[in-house]
Amino acid sequence: MSAIFDSISEGSLLFQEKYAMAQSQKNGWTKAVNTWKCVSISLSATHLQVELHGLLGLIVKPFNADLDHIVPITDIRSVEKRKNYFGYNEISVVFSLPSGGDRELLLYLRRGEEFLNLLGSMRG
Repeated sequence: MSAIFDSISEGSLLFQEKYAMAQSQKNGWTKAVNTWKCVSISLSATHLQVELHGLLGLIVKPFNADLDHIVPITDIRSVEKRKNYFGYNEISVVFSLPSGGDRELLLYLRRGEEFLNLLGSMRG
């Protein structure tokens, strides 16, 4: 899933937070899956990558949490901060799916303001 980012050097990453949390709003099941500190969020000039990682990520992956996405920046429809949650900023990201329709992910980031500012400047 990370083929795009495998070819990007570390210097190309504008933002990365490896011990974040996330929640897909796809359905009731994905909203209930616990992703405590097992989600990596990476942002380059062209893509946003959300992926499960680490031991907890391996445990969560079989539950089909819908948290492995590589999203072109041009497919992001909206991004907004919702609230603070125990030291994390809850950020809503809505993007278009290649198969059609939209998907919303809630990202819980310690550096949420930095993420919002970077993504906002890239989207114009």
